[in-house]
Amino acid sequence: MKPRMRDDLALEGYRIPAGKSFVKYDDLQEIVYLSASDLHEAEGYDNGIDTDSHAFNVIKLKDGRVFYMIGADLDWSEE
Repeated sequence: MKPRMRDDLALEGYRIPAGKSFVKYDDLQEIVYLSASDLHEAEGYDNGIDTDSHAFNVIKLKDGRVFYMIGADLDWSEE
């Protein structure tokens, strides 16, 4: 499964928050904002952290950077 920005957000040209880390359950740290094109060819990433311990999806971009992203901002495709 491949992550992508939700279609409604992408159509509006939005950027969505992503963090290099998080504190507690839901506080992203070192926030950057990614566009739909930034997520092109991204993939889900298993970094070994229990996904029940935080509210984020872990995404690896095609350039190798890994970010925690809010799941509500993403859709998934089978491409």
